[in-house]
Formats: sequence, structure tokens, C-alpha cells
Amino acid sequence: MQPHNINPKITPVLFIVTAVESAVLLVAGIGLLLFASAISPMWPWDLTPFNELLLGSAYSASLVATTVLVFRRRWAPARVVVPMIFVFTSIVLVVCLIYTERFDFSYWGTWVWFFLYIIIPANALFHIWLYRNLSAFNANPLPWFWRVVCFVPTLILGLYGLGLLVAPDTFSGFWPWPIDAFHGRMYSVIYITPAVGAALLFGAAASIEVLTMGLTQVVGGIVPIVGLIIIDNKVNKVDWSALGTWLWIGSFAVILLTGIGLVWHSRERSKLEKPLT
Repeated sequence: MQPHNINPKITPVLFIVTAVESAVLLVAGIGLLLFASAISPMWPWDLTPFNELLLGSAYSASLVATTVLVFRRRWAPARVVVPMIFVFTSIVLVVCLIYTERFDFSYWGTWVWFFLYIIIPANALFHIWLYRNLSAFNANPLPWFWRVVCFVPTLILGLYGLGLLVAPDTFSGFWPWPIDAFHGRMYSVIYITPAVGAALLFGAAASIEVLTMGLTQVVGGIVPIVGLIIIDNKVNKVDWSALGTWLWIGSFAVILLTGIGLVWHSRERSKLEKPLT
């Protein structure tokens, strides 16, 4: 194991693949949220306005984490971001392989989709193995208060994500709009991926890792809530009196609030650390 004050640069391969991934996430995430009429027709499967919202939200949140890694280019925050990338992309790949009938393999975009979702998790897995003996950089124990307030809710939502992955019809039954099993399993990554990051930070973490996790959750929490309001103003299909609607909103409110807490704590933690070199 390396000493905790070592924060090496990531490999050129990890940097390049993550940079490409960030560019794709920028187009997919921001595109689905702001330019859905242009992006949605190019998607490998048919999307509804609500599908566009949640997929755009998930990719926008992921963009935050990958962008931080691209600009920092070091073990911290790669220690947390790379496993999150692996979990997110691996789950999506497996779900897509289960539901291959949803894809038109005569369309070039389908092949690009599967190529990316094979290369990216493979690259992430290789680097998880490569860095397996590195200790966390500047990883000071987190105060119990922050563990309970910021990480426990995220871990609980991660269990919900596992339920959504295994039994999507059951666990998505209260959502503001009906979704099929394919999308239910796809959306499980919204809850599972942050839980993986929370588990990695639960014991100890560097401020840049806490900040990255916090910013990711802020985006992943606020965009679905705001987007639901905007989209329903157009389609008018959400039952705002339904308890399920508010449970759905509440799950993202928890993600948002824990993200804000992590961003705040990262500022306090950074004052006690050595420079990120």
C-alpha cells in the first residue's frame, strides 16, 4: 500500500477514455434536457418526454463526476469516480443486452452505443485493478454526523435502486408516470451509482472526493425535480395529488440535500488538508 500523501496522475488511457465519455455525456445529457427534439430521434430506442428527462438528468450528473476527473487527472478523485463509472455503465450494458429487442441493429447509432458501453466499463475495470494497491489520498475519517446525514440516506436509496433493478414493475409502481421493465432497470443506476460512491467515502475521504460526490448529487437531485415541473406544464399528465408523485420527488430531494451537505463539508475539510498534488 502506498502512503496516504501520494496522489499520482491517472494513466493517459484513463484520461482519454474519460474525456471522450465526458464529451458524449455532454451531448446526451444536456441534449436530452435542452434539445430533445434534435437528440431524441438519434437515440437507439424510442423515448417519451419523461424518459428524456430522467436519462438527461442521469447523464448530466455523470458528466459532473467525469469532468472533475478529466480536469484533476489524479488518483483523488479517480478512487471514487472510476468505480462509479464502472457500476453505471456495467448495469446499463447488462440491461441493454437483456433487452436487445428494443434496439435496431441496422442503425449505426446502436453500434456506437454498444461500443461505448463495452469500452468504458472495461477501461474502468482495468484501472480499478491497476490502482488496487493505492491508498486513499488525504483520506481523513469523516465525522459521524456527516456519515449519518449525507451517506446513510444515499445508501438506503441504493437499496431501493437494487429493488428497481430486480423488480422494476413493483418498485416503480408509485412513479408519476408509468414505465416499463426496461426503463425501470435502466433507471436503477440513478440510485445505485451514488450509493457506491457513498460506500467508498463512508469511512474516510479527501475533500476533492467529497466535493465531486456532492456536486454530482446536487445535479442528479435538482434536475429531475425541476424537469418534471417543466415537462408536466407541457403534457399535463402528472397527478400532483398522488402520494407516489411526492415520494418520487422526495427521493430526489434527499439526493439534492445530501449533495448540498457534502459540498458544504468538502469546503471545511479542504482547509485541513495538504494541497492536491
